[in-house]
Amino acid sequence: MNFEITDEMMDAIREWDSCTPIDVTGAKFEYIFIPTGLGLITQIKCDVCKRTLNLSDTL
Repeated sequence: MNFEITDEMMDAIREWDSCTPIDVTGAKFEYIFIPTGLGLITQIKCDVCKRTLNLSDTL
Protein backbone atom coordinates (compact mmCIF):
# COMPACT_ATOMS: atom_id res chain seq x y z
CA MET A 1 0.00 0.00 0.00
CA ASN A 2 1.37 3.43 -0.96
CA PHE A 3 0.88 6.45 1.24
CA GLU A 4 1.60 9.65 -0.61
CA ILE A 5 0.96 13.38 -0.43
CA THR A 6 -0.14 14.76 -3.80
CA ASP A 7 0.62 18.25 -5.11
CA GLU A 8 -2.99 19.26 -4.39
CA MET A 9 -2.61 18.07 -0.80
CA MET A 10 0.64 20.02 -0.42
CA ASP A 11 -1.13 23.17 -1.64
CA ALA A 12 -3.89 22.64 0.97
CA ILE A 13 -1.27 22.06 3.71
CA ARG A 14 0.62 25.25 2.78
CA GLU A 15 -2.62 27.25 2.83
CA TRP A 16 -3.65 25.78 6.21
CA ASP A 17 -0.21 26.09 7.86
CA SER A 18 0.34 29.19 10.01
CA CYS A 19 2.76 27.94 12.68
CA THR A 20 6.49 28.41 13.10
CA PRO A 21 8.41 25.23 13.93
CA ILE A 22 9.85 25.10 17.43
CA ASP A 23 11.95 21.99 16.81
CA VAL A 24 15.61 22.34 15.80
CA THR A 25 14.94 20.18 12.73
CA GLY A 26 12.04 22.33 11.55
CA ALA A 27 9.61 19.43 11.82
CA LYS A 28 6.09 20.30 12.91
CA PHE A 29 3.67 17.89 11.23
CA GLU A 30 2.46 14.39 11.97
CA TYR A 31 1.17 12.63 8.84
CA ILE A 32 -1.60 10.14 9.61
CA PHE A 33 -2.81 7.56 7.06
CA ILE A 34 -5.71 5.29 8.05
CA PRO A 35 -6.77 2.64 5.51
CA THR A 36 -10.46 1.70 5.71
CA GLY A 37 -12.83 -0.38 3.66
CA LEU A 38 -14.17 2.80 2.06
CA GLY A 39 -10.81 4.34 1.18
CA LEU A 40 -7.85 6.06 2.76
CA ILE A 41 -8.20 8.70 5.48
CA THR A 42 -5.37 11.24 5.35
CA GLN A 43 -4.83 13.72 8.18
CA ILE A 44 -2.10 16.20 9.05
CA LYS A 45 -1.61 17.20 12.69
CA CYS A 46 0.41 20.25 13.69
CA ASP A 47 2.68 19.48 16.65
CA VAL A 48 2.90 23.19 17.52
CA CYS A 49 -0.78 24.22 17.78
CA LYS A 50 -2.35 20.71 17.86
CA ARG A 51 -4.80 21.46 15.00
CA THR A 52 -5.72 18.68 12.56
CA LEU A 53 -6.35 19.02 8.83
CA ASN A 54 -8.46 16.24 7.32
CA LEU A 55 -7.44 15.94 3.67
CA SER A 56 -9.83 13.05 2.96
CA ASP A 57 -12.86 15.38 2.86
CA THR A 58 -11.34 18.12 0.71
CA LEU A 59 -9.47 16.17 -1.98
